[in-house]
Amino acid sequence: MDFFHFIYFDLLYRPIYNLVLFTYVTLPIRDMGLTIIYLALLIRVVLLPVSLTGSGSARRMESIKPQLTKLSRMPEAGRRKDLTRKLLRQNRINVYATALVLIIQVVFLALLYQVFQSGLHHDPNQLAYFTVNEPVDTTFFGLFDLAARNWWLPLITAAMLYAMLSLTTPEPEPGAKLSDVWYVVVLPIVVFGILLLLPAAKSLFLLVSILFSIGLYMVAKYVFRVEPPDQQDAE
Repeated sequence: MDFFHFIYFDLLYRPIYNLVLFTYVTLPIRDMGLTIIYLALLIRVVLLPVSLTGSGSARRMESIKPQLTKLSRMPEAGRRKDLTRKLLRQNRINVYATALVLIIQVVFLALLYQVFQSGLHHDPNQLAYFTVNEPVDTTFFGLFDLAARNWWLPLITAAMLYAMLSLTTPEPEPGAKLSDVWYVVVLPIVVFGILLLLPAAKSLFLLVSILFSIGLYMVAKYVFRVEPPDQQDAE
């Protein structure tokens, strides 16, 4: 039990708590909203090499979609998997890059929730690695409290998530089922419902990350040009 407490509290929670606190006290303008925006951008910049790998893989995935569709119709599961892996490897497609970026952000968001849920409401010097001489203001320029819930920031975040999914999801093929594209509509609704229950800081963090992803996609669209699919059989 002490081991898991050490992993969660000493290796994860407390460093994130101090990262938020350090960013807050060192920014030229002490504002928690700017702190969240800065941290969201910082994480995306740190993960930029992995994000670019994922974006490049996504663009190349579009170019081999006809071949993947043809492989999916093969009856032999073992041969289908082997040929699919070979095709992805030949086209330098890394299916884990995007997942890694998502996992890291989810972990950070979970810890950020704990920071705003309880950590910032107590004396920061109890957990800080340095001395904090004044209370922490959790408002965004005094307009609204990032440690409290609101409805409009989750709504904006969900709307931008829908815009991002609509932009990045390939056009469905003729005859495609509704289940093939259901997440474009359903996921933003689910995210909106979840964010309604959480501190507004999480909505702001996710919104900045989504906007970064949209910008990254637009850049990758021109950097990683999709070549016409190879006409040869995938088999």
